[in-house]
Amino acid sequence: MIKRCGLIGKGIQYSISPKIHNDYYKKNQINLKYELFDMDKNELIEFLKVVNENEYVGFNITIPYKEVIINYLDELTYPASLIKAVNTISIKNGALIGHNTDYFGFIHSLEHWKINVEDYYVLILGSGGAAKAVSYALKDLKVKDIDIAGRDVLKVRREFQGVKNVIDIQNIKDMYKYDMIINCTPLGNVNNEIIPIELKGFKDNLIIYDLNYAPEKTKLLIEAENKGLKAINGRIMLEKQAYKAIDIWNLNT
Repeated sequence: MIKRCGLIGKGIQYSISPKIHNDYYKKNQINLKYELFDMDKNELIEFLKVVNENEYVGFNITIPYKEVIINYLDELTYPASLIKAVNTISIKNGALIGHNTDYFGFIHSLEHWKINVEDYYVLILGSGGAAKAVSYALKDLKVKDIDIAGRDVLKVRREFQGVKNVIDIQNIKDMYKYDMIINCTPLGNVNNEIIPIELKGFKDNLIIYDLNYAPEKTKLLIEAENKGLKAINGRIMLEKQAYKAIDIWNLNT
């Protein structure tokens, strides 16, 4: 029997997750089928009430539900319990269990690119679920410091109480101090192809990491490359977190 799994989000038709997963399942002879579940919040709530483990093994969660989904889960595993954001759900004995594989995907992506962030000063753009996972990963990787830039400074301060420096994303100054800037917002993806910040006054070895992967080169990455900077998109992180989710689901099949 082929069980189902998939990505839950809104405005996600551009996602390449089905290809990543289904190619992996076919290659490794795993009886799973990965689909897209594009739904609004009310549909999501009703959907979670009726899912069962006889048909589904679990789901990935993306924008805009990585944080709100927690209210409808029965249990959180580490590090989701600390991060307070979930991007993977497994189903076991009727319970919906929340995991965070973004944390692992980000760390493994840095390993892939051979980037050692120890003692880096990092600026994170955004304050959602992905930003939370990335900030926890960076702390565990012993970065020197982290600044968070968002639109609602008061909200960001509430969400990131362990971060000393919270900045208005429209008023970023002294960019020269940063070793890496990570875009954790959807700004720049195929649904919103704008650049989140202007790059100016930076150091020559600044690394720009945009978690968006569609388009392959966002306007932020194009600007970074045009200015001679190392520019990375989120494709490898997406793949690494996907394989971690597959490992979790395989434990339950």
